[in-house]
Amino acid sequence: METVASLLLENQSLKHEIISLKSSGAFAQVEKDEQQTYQDTQDRFRTVFENSRLGNKIISPSLQILQVNMAMVHLLGCETKAEILGKKIIDFSPADFHKDWQFLQEKLWQHTSPSFSLETCLRRKDGLTVWCQVTSILFPDHDQTLGYTIIEDITEKRELRAQREQFISVASHELKTPITSLRATIQLINRMMIDDGHVPDKIIKLAQNIERYSLKLNHLVCDLLHSTVIENGQLNLNKNRFKVSDLIDGCCGHIRLEGKYKLTFSGDHELEAYADEQKIDQVLVNLVNNAVKYAPNSYEITIAVNEVADGVKVSVTDTGEGIPADSLPKLFDRYYRVNQSDKQSGIGLGLYICSEIIRRHGGEIGVESELGVGTTFWFTIPQVSVNN
Repeated sequence: METVASLLLENQSLKHEIISLKSSGAFAQVEKDEQQTYQDTQDRFRTVFENSRLGNKIISPSLQILQVNMAMVHLLGCETKAEILGKKIIDFSPADFHKDWQFLQEKLWQHTSPSFSLETCLRRKDGLTVWCQVTSILFPDHDQTLGYTIIEDITEKRELRAQREQFISVASHELKTPITSLRATIQLINRMMIDDGHVPDKIIKLAQNIERYSLKLNHLVCDLLHSTVIENGQLNLNKNRFKVSDLIDGCCGHIRLEGKYKLTFSGDHELEAYADEQKIDQVLVNLVNNAVKYAPNSYEITIAVNEVADGVKVSVTDTGEGIPADSLPKLFDRYYRVNQSDKQSGIGLGLYICSEIIRRHGGEIGVESELGVGTTFWFTIPQVSVNN
């Protein structure tokens, strides 16, 4: 995609240069050389376009198809380009997925995003449905703006992903019951040893470590379960109105009991939200746990609540080491971890789950960080209105 984009920009630049040379009365040989260079660039672009193994198309702002390559023809199960040219890409989309193409059109042309990517479906000529990864960019052409799109058939990849998700879901469910029983047994053993008074402190310490590690294992299994629920579009929200300050006061009891870290509240104590209180609590606990885990020397964690134009904004701030700038855009990606070699537990699902919960609420989630200063994770959720 980057190669194609650079060729498109090179074409446009050469067009302007040729026009400039003509208007200035430059030497004919220079003009001829520039025209040849422009033609060479056109030939290179055409070669990339036509020989790509992925479906390539050029579309107008109305999504009308102006040009395609043969890979696109084959992807749609057609025989010739003529069967596609002049039509709109939405004509090849199942009705349930028209909104995806309308969203792409809005993002590219109305919001003038430089590029956009999504997963959606197309219907082949024979009626079969294929899942596609669609990536589009805008480029200028004479006095108009066109879209260049690359479409990859990911049907097989999605089937493999679905099988993987099913395996993870089944395995997680099977693990959850014995882990719950294990935790209950360990807690009972710990209480019995403490009450006994004759068990060596070293044994008690080892048993407490077992309990702590079983809790971490339980969190990992829960994260896997949540991720499969989200992936399958089965995350249900039970919304109600609640005071955000009450939610904060009731969460993170395990951090307060430990006594090592101080949770400080700031902002508007009276703001109310309309959301799934349990899931927002899950998001908040995850962000506070991350502050403790990855900024262990930041003994004060600030939770702020403020009113913003689109709802209520909740921020969790630590004064730890900070996060490298190149990692910030990836933090909410599934399975991503800032440092793959660190010894912290986790498989990179926590922030992904948080982002999906907030997204399902129609809110936003983000992070700001400066090395040596600290990190702030924040999210917005709908505020209670007269209609709620």
